Amino acid sequence: MKHAWLPSGVFVLVLAVAGPAAADDAAVYYNQGLVLKRQGKTAEAIAEMKKAIAARKDYAAAWFSLGNLYRSEGDYNNAAQAYQKSTALQPKDAAGHANLGALYIRMKRVEEGIKELETAVSLQPDDYEARVTLGTAYRQKGDYPKAIPNLRKATELKPAEALGWSNLGVALSKTSDKEGAAKAFKKAIDIEPKNGQTHFNLAVLYRTQKRIDDAIPEYQEAVKYDPLLSGAYYDLGLLYSQDRRYEDALAAFKKYLATNDKHDPASEQDAQERIKSLETAVPKKK
Repeated sequence: MKHAWLPSGVFVLVLAVAGPAAADDAAVYYNQGLVLKRQGKTAEAIAEMKKAIAARKDYAAAWFSLGNLYRSEGDYNNAAQAYQKSTALQPKDAAGHANLGALYIRMKRVEEGIKELETAVSLQPDDYEARVTLGTAYRQKGDYPKAIPNLRKATELKPAEALGWSNLGVALSKTSDKEGAAKAFKKAIDIEPKNGQTHFNLAVLYRTQKRIDDAIPEYQEAVKYDPLLSGAYYDLGLLYSQDRRYEDALAAFKKYLATNDKHDPASEQDAQERIKSLETAVPKKK
């Protein structure tokens, strides 16, 4: 026990404090980690978050931020472990479940991802990112009855975001609601007119409906904004051939072979055979 003497002659007691790092130390490390994160110093930020967790094992916010940092570095396994810690400590934190779910989807752990995302939207129904990610996961599974309501909700939450509309269009195109699919694609295009993939999706929808005159301009827009969209060239070749635009068809099939990186033997052979046939039909320029 130490004494601190005051000028008046009155003294007070000053107690010496000893022991492990105080809770405030964890907050200091955590805040420093956030500062380093904003500065783009990810490795240093991770080190600070680890110090925060060492000082306070149950620091959910630090675990969550650590997960975000690992994810930004592409270290998905460590990110998943950090998010798992965060959600275990705060099971009603929607953001933790949403981030873990989205990470699982990226890791191809789809069922686990869907489970976490379902938890996230049950806790926070108005989370756009969770809704659109959950809807897209169900769409990729082919579970359209579950995909469509989530994607519709996403478009209601953020009607000015193209992602929800384009995914809704894809899901609806797999059902009998072709008109709804076209409207969704057009809405996405209104928002992002230079998105080649969305033009391609709308073109495919028109082609399946045998709306050739509507499909061709959309395919043309698709390759205009995404010149490496090889599938669009192949489909254009088919449609141009049907329309007896043989020179355009020949050019489209050649573009397909030049841009195709999937190396589908059957489609490549078909394109090569069509090129040979078209070369005999197209008069050579003098």
